[in-house]
Formats: sequence, structure tokens, C-alpha cells
Amino acid sequence: MVVDPLEASRLLKMLSNEVNLQILSVLRAGSFNPRELARILHRNETDVSRRLKALERMGLVEGKWVRIGGKNVRMYSLKVEGVNISFRPEGISIETSERKEYSLPLSGERAPEIGDFFGRKGEIELLSFSRERVIAVYGIAGIGKTSLAVKVFPEAFWYQAEETEGFDYFVWQLGIHLNALGFPHLLEYLRAGGRNERDEFELALRGIEETGATVVIDDLHKCGDEKMGRFLTFLAEGLKNGKVVLLSRERPSLGAENVLYLRLEGLDVKSAYRLFKARGGKADPGEFAEVYRLTRGHPLAIVLFAQASSSGVDASGNFFDFLMSEVYGRLTEKERLLLQILSLFDEPLEYEAIKALYPGRNVFAPLYALTRKGLVERRGELYFIHDLIRGFVESVREVEPADYYEAYIGYLLRKRSARDFLRAFKYAILLGDEDRIKALIEERLRKFKRVVQDFQGAYLSLLSKAPQIPQVRSEMGRVYFQRGFFEKALRIWLDVEEKLDGIFRADVLSSIADVYLELNDFEKAEEYLGKLKEIVGKKPDPEVELWYYVIKTKLHYYRGEVKEGLESAFKELDVAKRLGHYPELEALVYLHIGDVYSEMERPEEAIHYFLLALQVAKAYSLSFLEHTCYMELTKVYFHLGEYEKAVVEGDRAINYFTRIRNYRRAVDTLGYHFLALIGLGELEKAEEDAKEMLRMAQGSNYPLAWAGYIFLAVIEKLRGGNWGEYLRLGRERLGDYPWLYEAVLEESARVVDVGEFKEK
Repeated sequence: MVVDPLEASRLLKMLSNEVNLQILSVLRAGSFNPRELARILHRNETDVSRRLKALERMGLVEGKWVRIGGKNVRMYSLKVEGVNISFRPEGISIETSERKEYSLPLSGERAPEIGDFFGRKGEIELLSFSRERVIAVYGIAGIGKTSLAVKVFPEAFWYQAEETEGFDYFVWQLGIHLNALGFPHLLEYLRAGGRNERDEFELALRGIEETGATVVIDDLHKCGDEKMGRFLTFLAEGLKNGKVVLLSRERPSLGAENVLYLRLEGLDVKSAYRLFKARGGKADPGEFAEVYRLTRGHPLAIVLFAQASSSGVDASGNFFDFLMSEVYGRLTEKERLLLQILSLFDEPLEYEAIKALYPGRNVFAPLYALTRKGLVERRGELYFIHDLIRGFVESVREVEPADYYEAYIGYLLRKRSARDFLRAFKYAILLGDEDRIKALIEERLRKFKRVVQDFQGAYLSLLSKAPQIPQVRSEMGRVYFQRGFFEKALRIWLDVEEKLDGIFRADVLSSIADVYLELNDFEKAEEYLGKLKEIVGKKPDPEVELWYYVIKTKLHYYRGEVKEGLESAFKELDVAKRLGHYPELEALVYLHIGDVYSEMERPEEAIHYFLLALQVAKAYSLSFLEHTCYMELTKVYFHLGEYEKAVVEGDRAINYFTRIRNYRRAVDTLGYHFLALIGLGELEKAEEDAKEMLRMAQGSNYPLAWAGYIFLAVIEKLRGGNWGEYLRLGRERLGDYPWLYEAVLEESARVVDVGEFKEK
């Protein structure tokens, strides 16, 4: 497609936008719908949909409607692989073509822009030629750490650490960046719900190694997540290619040798004077000597002195406060107001957020003036002030924080992303407004369900600041449950149950019942399910009704009450459809129904619902559920004796689950894949399956994986070899799971005579 030169500026502007580039980057991995893209990028779904439509109009992406369960779903994919821009005498010509390659910075975060750069020759050489793969640059605020890193590593992936994010958010952003560089495995693992710390670390390490990426983590001191510290130590000990650069106020303690530590000092006197003159300073070299003695070459202090009065230097008190008072006194009323507003926030703010907070109509003029004077800095689309400046402004501030925090919470919630919800929660905690905190928790229960899955560490850190609120305690229990600490979560929920009402009590009751199910205490689970039923009957709420049927279905299924479980699952499906915004849950319910039919030995009905689940999963780019469907189809096709179909579906599931390191599901599929190959007489391929199960057993110690020994015994039996030793090893490894050993023999008996295995 050739774009008219008149459209060139519009297309170039679209391609220069970082969010659009993120979308195009993710679409390299396949087709996605707006909701899935919004979740991956942690952005508002409406905004993502608008951008996709604009990209589609320009011919960069292609959207197709897919009919799923009576609903139309719009799926988007890349339409082109390249963009060719030609500069000709008659103007600019832009051509998109699938035959041409296209190279643009596709990282989610890029290095911030810096102005004039002075000095640091020795530091630049040290960082540029360092053999260490992890570099830590540390020093006081405003000393120039960020500027130095941008100068040395301009093409790096840039991550700005914030208190509300931690490792969970960082690893998503890193996954997006590595995907853009051709390493999709970390992003696929996270999309599939992977949360194993070792797997995350190893995939991130592999991604940086294979792509040679450079990663900068700015303001590391703001991240209190211990998991981030463990990750950085892991990289320092194993990284051989690529680089990770850490910028921090304090010297990070990584406990590893392969790290270069650089404590950044002030500029040398010549570089400091050049900076001073570039910022409009009037002093001659002799007069500047006293300024340099007082500032010690601190770049921000020098910039402020260039803005301050030239009537002399007051060294009797705090020199920085003297400079700030001089500069502050020269600001207009509007500039002072805006600076006071920005001083309330310890994080960079978007321009749209500043507009929402500033009471006047024209915020651009004072913001531009403050930026030009060096009091406000810009990083991409974000604006912030240094902590040194914030400290001074706090001493003269006249605005009321509560008013602006409440306005910012409203702005963040309108963006409707999990990341912005966390930020809103942070400011609700700062306000100390219990009603606001409770309202946000209800928002989390209804609209931001993935916060607990995707941001466990950051959310728990915020919750721990208000543990006296019962609703907050309940949320802490939810995080512990997600981390597998069932009994700890249970103690919390039992303690707060009677202190809650409405949707909060319903959430706790369903949670308690769920824990008891996990602990196989069906009697207790039924008791709390009964309490939840009372709430459903008194005040109908579709959300609560859904929780009730989810637990009810699980209880019946765990008890082996398949007919009752099937009836409950259909009611669960009905509620999910009425709510209308749970495609993931809808697919899960279809899978539950298929499982029940499979348990009832009604394979045709099972296949029907597995295929419905597959249809929904593919339409909404739910990769993990899509391949879970392939796993289930492998099993049911094997039971039907349709071995070729079982092998085809099994190949898809095994490749995916192995790639994302979900060895449990990979092994579950391998077992039926192996037996289907036996049914087809493909002994050599089946033998590879058995050996692969044993390799996974060594790494995961998942009990079923040791059935690989039993399957090797099957191979040897069919070949007429000595199968006794393999059988002995299999029995030994599964000694604590006799029911599992019997189940393996029972399934194997469908394709081979294993009677001797029971006798031997």
C-alpha cells in the first residue's frame, strides 16, 4: 500500500507513539483482541480499541470479526511486516509491504531524553568497556545518574521503578520488550499464568542472553520488593551476554562478584562551568570557583544557581535552600501552584493527569516554563520533580494534599487498568480514608480481578499499611491464597468473617469454602457454602451468585457427584453469560462441563464442550486455556480410539506447555500422547515421550512424570525385551501414590496387555 505524501506526517506520528509501537510489537506473536492487549500492556481497553482502529485505517493491522457464543469478537493481527520510508525531492513516500522488513524501536519503555551533556569522560569509558554484565551506578539525588546511563546506553530498555509495582510489573514489561526482540517465551509464560520464581528468572536470563538486550532499572531504591533483589543477584551470577544497569540512591547489595559498582560524584570544575554557562549563568570563572566549592559540582544545584539572583552567594545556611528560595521567588503564581501540586507526588505524572489536577485551563504554559528552568524534568510522556526540589517546596506548600489525591484517584480509576488501580489504592492509603479504601476493594472484586494474580507483591505491600481494616485483611488473605499459603489465608478469613457484610462477606465465605476444598475438608466447605447461599437468597448479586456456583460445582466434582456437578456448572455458565465480561471464566466453565461429561463416559458431549471452550479461548487469545483444551481433547480422543487425532492435539499441548515450563500439564498430556502412539504402533516416537517424561521428572518431581519408567517397560514388553527393571523403578518412584500407579496401568490396558505388570 502506497500512502499519499499528505498522509506521511500522520503515519509517522502514529509510528512514533510508544503505545502504538507496543501494540504492534505484541501483535508479532499472533492475533489478539483488544481486551487481551489491554491486559498485557496494562492499559485501558477503550484506549487500546481506539488505537487499533487507527492502526487498521492506516493499513498496519487487520481486524476480523469472529462469532463466539452468540457474540461478535474483533480479532487483530499484523497486516504488514515492514514499512519503507523514502525521502525524495518531491516529498516523502511511505510504502508498507509484507515483503520488506521494518525496523523501529519497539520496546515498551525507552531511555528518557536528556539535554546538553557535559563531562563524565572517565565514567563513560568505564561503563562502555566494562566486562561485568551487571552495573550499579549510585549517588545522591540530581547527581546525574540517569543522564550518564542515557549517554552510554541510549538504546536500552528503560524501566522506571515505582513503589506500587515491584518485580511482578517489571517482568511483564521485560517480557514485552524481549518479545519485540524475537524472544517470546517469557511473555507466553506470564500470559499463561506462570508464577514460579525460578522459571521467571531463568526465562528472563535466557531472553537477555539470546537477544543481547541492555536493561536499565532507574530509581531502584524505590523498589522494596525482595524478589527484585533476588532476581538481580541471579542475573549477576549467570549473565554472560547483554547488560543490566541499575541506578540507585544507595549502593545495591547484590551479594555477587560479577557486578561493577560506580559511585557517581559531582562534575569536574570545567564541565560544571560549561553547564553553568549553557543554562544562562553570569558569573566569571573566578566567581564560579566559590559556587563550585559549595555545590561540589552537583549538576542540579549548578542549574539552580544559574537561575538564581546574581547578587551574591549566601553560604551561611543550607546552600540548596538558598538557591531554591531565590529561584522560587522569581516564579509566577501559576508556576508556584503547579510546582506545589507536583511536589505532592513521588512518581512521574502524565500530562493528562497534570491537566486533571491543575485548576486552571492552560497548564501548558507554566509546565513548559518550569521544564525550561530545570525545576521539572520530562521522561517521555511523564513529568516529575527531583526529591531535592520536592523537599524545599514541601516547606512552603500551601495546597491541601487530600483534594489533589482524591482528584488523582478519580483520574486513575477512569483509566481502568490494574496498574492504575494500584496507584489509586496507594493514594487512598495515604489519605487514610477507610470508606475510600473499602470502595476501592469492591472495585477490585468486581473489575480488577487480575490485580491479585499479576501484582501480588506490590498489592500486599500496600495492604500491609492498613491492616486494621477488615476488608484489607481479607485482601491480604487473598494474596496468601494465590501464593499457596492456604492455612494462613484461612486463619485470616475466619478471623474477619463476622466483621464484614455485603459483597465483602460473600467474598470471604466463598474463599473459606474454596480453602476447605483444597484441604479436602468437604464437610466444612459445604458449611460455608451454605452461608454463602443465604446471602445469594437475600440480596441477588450476579457477582456473588457466580462465586456460589463456582464453589458448588467444585464441591460436587471433588465428591464424585458428577450429575449434581453438571447441573451446577450449567448454572455457573448462565450467570457468567449474564455478567457478559468473563470470557476466561466462560471458557473455564465449558472445560468443567467437558470434564464432567468425560467422567460420565460420554465422550461426544465432552468433545462438544471442549471445542466450545477452545473457540472462546482462541477468540480472546487465552493461550493457556486454548492449550488446556488441546490437552483435554488428547485424552478424550484417546478414549474414543481416535489415536491420530489424539496425537495431533497432544503435539500442540505438549509443545506449548513445555515452552512455558508448565511441566505438570505437559506430563499429563504426554501420558495420553504416549498411549495414542502405542495404539498407532509408533514405538520409537512413544519411547521419546517416555524419556521426556523422565527428564521432566528430574526437574519437577511431579509424581506422574515417573510413570515414564512404566511406559518404558511397555515399550520393552512390546519389543520382547527385559521390561522388569523399568517396572521396578516405576513402582518404586510411585510407591507413595498407589492409586496413581493403578490408574496408569488401567489406561495402558486400553492399548496393550499389562496383566503381567500387576502380577510381577
